[in-house]
This record gives sequence, C-alpha cells and structure tokens, in this order.
Amino acid sequence: MDDISSLRANGNYPISKIKDSSYLHLSIPLSSSLLFRAPKIAIWKDERLDYLDIPKGIVDVLQSHGFTIEMILEFGPSKIAENLGIDDYVAQIIFNETGKAIINFNPKNIH
Repeated sequence: MDDISSLRANGNYPISKIKDSSYLHLSIPLSSSLLFRAPKIAIWKDERLDYLDIPKGIVDVLQSHGFTIEMILEFGPSKIAENLGIDDYVAQIIFNETGKAIINFNPKNIH
C-alpha cells in the first residue's frame, strides 16, 4: 500500500494546495450575544470645556482624550501639545483660552 492509500484508509487525507485563493472566502460568524458582552468604556467629559472660546473640534479632541480644565492648566502648552500630537501654537491657544475662561467661569451657568 502506498503512503497516500494508507492515509486514506486510516481516515486521514493529504493536504493539497489551493492554487487560486480568489474563491476562498473566510468569515467569522459573530453572534449578537458576543456583541452585547463586549465591555463598554465610558469617557467622562468635562462639560466646562464647551464654554471655552475655541473651535468645537478642538473641544471634542480634548474631551476624547479625557482632558479637564484643571489638567489643561496643570499641564501647560507643551504637555498638551505632546499628549494630543498638535502644534505648540494650538496648545498655547488652548491654554490661554482656558486661563481666560477660568477667571470668568461661573459654576451657576452649568446646567
């Protein structure tokens, strides 16, 4: 008995190469129960950032990175630029506007 015949007799089959992989489509079935078990991560957003005189897009970036008014003032422009990967000039504007806003900030205006 040759090697291939003995493999087939034992229930084993030789591995063959796939010459054209364009017909091979692999997919992993996702059950909806797996999606509901995934952990959800909540990011706390400092709503006071919405009152800064800077573009909404920059506020969104600050909030998505977890920045607060206190962090901005504590970090300073260079650390803000480093953490967000932005120009020092933009970080300086964020820092300056936060400093101005904190002077005029009135907690009673927040809902």
